[in-house]
Amino acid sequence: MILQVLKWNINLSKWLYDHRMKRAIRKANRESELYNKKYLVILMHGSPRAYQKSSLKGLIKRRKYFKKGTTIEQLEKMAYYVTK
Repeated sequence: MILQVLKWNINLSKWLYDHRMKRAIRKANRESELYNKKYLVILMHGSPRAYQKSSLKGLIKRRKYFKKGTTIEQLEKMAYYVTK
């Protein structure tokens, strides 16, 4: 019985991660069409989130969340999803 509960918890966490990823991708697509901007879905603070490319450039410039030497090209490579 305990093993079944542990197995269920693992599947629940995977489902939650997948749900958050799908929601971030949907948000990126919707806002990309609405504002005609490029969006990236990256993992920030342990959760996948959609960010506008121009706002990420500003964060890199201010070194708010990224270490020195990080470029927008590196973020595009490691992004889970990039809108067209």
